[in-house]
Amino acid sequence: MKKYTLAVTSPEYWSEIHDALIVDSNQDGIPDRRITCADSKNHSPTRGTYELTEEEAAEIADHPHVKWIELSPTHNPDAYPKPDFATKRFKKNVKFYRDLVSQFIPATGPTSAELDRSNWGVARPTVRKSGEFFSDNLGAVNLVTKDVSYSLTGKHVDIVIQDSGTQQYHPEFMDQDGKSRVRDIILDGPYYIDPDYFISNGFTYTKADGRTGITTASAEDWWENSSNRSAAFQSEGTVTIPSTYTENNALGNSLDGTNGLNSGHGTACASLAAGKNFGNAFEANIWNMSCVGSDSAGFSIEASYDAMKIWHKNKPVNGETGVKNPTVVNGSWGYQAGFESTDLVDYKFRGSTGTFSGNAIVTDQVTAMKDGLNNQISGAYRSWSTSSRSSSTNTAADELMQSGVIFIAAAGNNNQRLGVGADDVDRLNYMEDEWYNVGDPRSEFPGTACPCNHRDWMNPQGIGFESDKDFHPVVCVGAIEDSVTTGGAEYQATYSNNGPGIDIWAPADETLAAGTNGVAAYEDYERYDDSRFYDAYFNGTSAAAPVVTGIVALYLQIRPTATSRDVKNWIKDNGTLLLQTNDVNTGDGWWSPYGDDTDTAYWTGQYNLRGADSRVLYNPYANDDEASIENVEFEGISFERS
Repeated sequence: MKKYTLAVTSPEYWSEIHDALIVDSNQDGIPDRRITCADSKNHSPTRGTYELTEEEAAEIADHPHVKWIELSPTHNPDAYPKPDFATKRFKKNVKFYRDLVSQFIPATGPTSAELDRSNWGVARPTVRKSGEFFSDNLGAVNLVTKDVSYSLTGKHVDIVIQDSGTQQYHPEFMDQDGKSRVRDIILDGPYYIDPDYFISNGFTYTKADGRTGITTASAEDWWENSSNRSAAFQSEGTVTIPSTYTENNALGNSLDGTNGLNSGHGTACASLAAGKNFGNAFEANIWNMSCVGSDSAGFSIEASYDAMKIWHKNKPVNGETGVKNPTVVNGSWGYQAGFESTDLVDYKFRGSTGTFSGNAIVTDQVTAMKDGLNNQISGAYRSWSTSSRSSSTNTAADELMQSGVIFIAAAGNNNQRLGVGADDVDRLNYMEDEWYNVGDPRSEFPGTACPCNHRDWMNPQGIGFESDKDFHPVVCVGAIEDSVTTGGAEYQATYSNNGPGIDIWAPADETLAAGTNGVAAYEDYERYDDSRFYDAYFNGTSAAAPVVTGIVALYLQIRPTATSRDVKNWIKDNGTLLLQTNDVNTGDGWWSPYGDDTDTAYWTGQYNLRGADSRVLYNPYANDDEASIENVEFEGISFERS
């Protein structure tokens, strides 16, 4: 008799299956005896753990309302893969850059000392205390030179970069065989899930690096016309693809780095999640989903959610693992609303309505909240992250989350408090959008009002929100500064959003990432292993999110069936460290100087948590611990591990 966990196909069937199991039932597909429930998992609407024989588990698996049944990973840990002993990753000391303003990398002609370099987001999560990483306390800190150990690589995990496009042939993404690890959801995804259709119709071609690709026209037809697919996929729905969504515009199509990208943002994010030197999941599969900013090629966020859902649901079973690859999406983007500095702006703040001038002097909580929001676009007006402004987009996002996709989102760069929960005092705060003149569709907000200061309204941070449980399945990531206080305490980056809506803090500020050819803002440093390419200075919560995405991918490598709830529980219990809050600015902890939310300093201050937990990203699969045997002591002999 062993403990098995099962899931029903829909929450509506939970009581039916559970009640039939725990009584002596004669129902078909249910063992004819009273089953012991080891864990009813009240936190889950569809799962429970029961004591069963192997034959009974096989019988239950055939029940039409049972989605799956497996040995409980909690109670049968030996039935699941485990990390190997930690192994040195780079095999030599590597320079970890975190303050590029003072620690310049050679812009041209990198020296031999630069042949191996990475960003501090790879090294900081491998230690338990900031003092073990930060060599200096103040200002511009010295480089850290060390190796990083690892036990997982992200292999067999699909990371989707929902962003501005990814330069697929950048050296950071090339494997040892000279082939890129980057593919595109729209242009390569159909071949991944329905190869026979494209092979039989002669729609394939050989890419620049030798991989098999499919023609753009056939890829578009597959998405747009269900009849242009194998029979098994003709009922999965369609998505309209703009003609401008091409390989060159989304990925680049030449080994020399030639591409049609207008931004290097997506390339940088991909490298921090899964690059071979800059990423934690350096063997994960990288999937591009170009739909953000100037590189969107006319592809909407709503359509991207629908495409990723269809792709995820129809992925083939991985022949090496026996299950489908898990999907984790990195969303380092958000919507903006704005008002000019001279505008008279309507607002609602904690139940009170009124107006303020866009350039008002900070005298109270309202104007302090406004003033605490950073200039984002031109500096002429204030702005803040806001909702999707589309019920349809929100619904598409909810469906994506319900399909089993794990979503990691940047918190935003507005020094803004993100509330969470129905009872949060800032839930219904709003300001009028005087710049874009577009409001939120929800009835809680009038006219062109855009909600602020609460995750329920934030997209992508708030997608998949379950109002009845106050549960946000998305992992919302804030940014850590690249230095520490005089006493060694870490603190949030000045721009990072904060508040109880932040799930985790991660290294971000002033980091090194892959750059993009032809985009001046992402050509800061000549690439060390191919002078035709570049690395770039990168920061923001946009940089923090993919660092988390990479480490979540490591967890999914050994728990490929994990749900969003599983991931968030793992992050809280194992994937983060809760640092002590250190208001006096001494000791190893977290600096949070302003705790009183009735004080204007609470809103204008740049370093306070504003109600967030000081949970800092930690990689439990990377450490220098030696192998050990419990309750056994050795003396007078030595061991060498291989």
